[in-house]
Amino acid sequence: MPPPRLNPAEAPRPAKSEAERTVWKALKNGLPSGWTAWHSLRIRDGRNYLGEGDFVLAHPQRGFLILEVKGGRIEQRDGRWFTNGIPFDTTPLDQAHGFMHKLEQRLKDWKCYPPAFGAALALPDTDFDEQPQEDVLRGVVLGRMQLRWLGEALPGVVERALPPPQPGTSGWMDRLHQMWGETWVPALSLGTRLRSLGERQFALDDVQLAALDGLLDNDRVLVRGGAGSGKTLLAVEAARRHAGEGKRVLLLCFTQPLRKWLEVRLAGSGVEVQTVSGLAKSIADAADGPNRQGDLTANEYWQATYERAADLCEARWDAVVVDEGQDLTFEAWYLVRGLAEGARLWAFHDPGQGFWPDRAPVPDLFATTFRLTRGQRCPAGIGALAALYAEESGDEKAIAAAVRDRTIALVECADAAKTADRVGEEIDRLLSQGLTLADIGVVSLRGQTAPDAIHQRGRIGRHAFVHADDPDMESRLVADTFLRWKGLERPAIVVADVDPGLKQFGTRMHIALTRALVAARIVAPHPGEGRWPGMASGANS
Repeated sequence: MPPPRLNPAEAPRPAKSEAERTVWKALKNGLPSGWTAWHSLRIRDGRNYLGEGDFVLAHPQRGFLILEVKGGRIEQRDGRWFTNGIPFDTTPLDQAHGFMHKLEQRLKDWKCYPPAFGAALALPDTDFDEQPQEDVLRGVVLGRMQLRWLGEALPGVVERALPPPQPGTSGWMDRLHQMWGETWVPALSLGTRLRSLGERQFALDDVQLAALDGLLDNDRVLVRGGAGSGKTLLAVEAARRHAGEGKRVLLLCFTQPLRKWLEVRLAGSGVEVQTVSGLAKSIADAADGPNRQGDLTANEYWQATYERAADLCEARWDAVVVDEGQDLTFEAWYLVRGLAEGARLWAFHDPGQGFWPDRAPVPDLFATTFRLTRGQRCPAGIGALAALYAEESGDEKAIAAAVRDRTIALVECADAAKTADRVGEEIDRLLSQGLTLADIGVVSLRGQTAPDAIHQRGRIGRHAFVHADDPDMESRLVADTFLRWKGLERPAIVVADVDPGLKQFGTRMHIALTRALVAARIVAPHPGEGRWPGMASGANS
């Protein structure tokens, strides 16, 4: 038999009636096993307020009982009822019976049928040995003494107040609890949050536009900004404006997925978009043939390729714009120097997302530096947690608020072999919140060639997916490594393959989390109460 459950459990709902508080205490101490009770259950239909049951008691096999509470000394004289000498306007159970039938109808509207229902009376300030003789009340009244021994008195009242139970349906007690209203935390679904975000994710704010206007007269500019500060949007707009002035513009980035995304954004603008490595290889291959020997995964190959391309390149552009500049090697910057000779050069970078400690922009290429101080992409809590992973200060109150409203969540997965299943389940939950598969990205913290990484699978749960460089990535679920997600974003990000033993784990987490526009989920073994994966101390998880 399940234990009794009283709602509220800690204290009664606000009430002027001291008698109701007395009955709540009696239920707290003596409600029998298997029973659930609610204090002050109020219901309304589409026309008007319907009324209130002082207490509603329910048992899954027996039905529900409305318990009406009357305070003061109650007595009946000459067929009339009085409380402390003042006559009642109605008889004691009228209100309970009226509410009982309205509650029954509400349950029927939901196609929920309890086994039985009835009404009883509680008089917590009145002592008596014998029950009232009025037939409607005989055997269904609990006085002060009976409330003290409620566990023994209630079964007899139930047998008198409720007819024999009939076959009922499941769910009716859940509906009672729903109508009573235990918890309401104001929140927007992820789908609503995404719709409110709208095109703002692709638009520069006034501060960023003012910064761009102020920098347009500078030929050599290095712009630094954190994740979500609008670096890529500024790079796109800077390239577009230069092209609009009739200039030949080259926009360079680090990864193939970002190149394809930029091409879509700049379609028809006249801006040429390339990856630095892809452009270098095409220049070298054009001179030496496409079958140049070398291991494309080796640093030495690309060092030689960049140097060869720098020796061969022509300054064909009036303006060169570089995004994700923190990822370029010294040799890549050597090529950029040659490409931008005699031309305008703008570059954007974020040291916080730099995965390779020996890579950084070359300062002597730039005459002007500018720092973007505002982030606009990530919700505050996600940005704060990402900052902690980058070993920067993060607002722990913002993280706690994000955990409460499920902007960010840790999804426990103790078995690495079940990661894909857990990620698939979380994708289904996000879909139930009004998102589409195109709104969701899965970011693996493993490298591109890791054989057991989630992005190497054929499916994730029940869902097919594409990689970040797929032509259909804008309309499909995308799963890929954290490096190939750089510069890209999705409303909801699911972080997978979370292993704190990975090299530069904090940087990987920072990159992954800052891809999220609305919500982030981290699928990982639970690191302990109040902690996040890979963090020694808590941050409101």
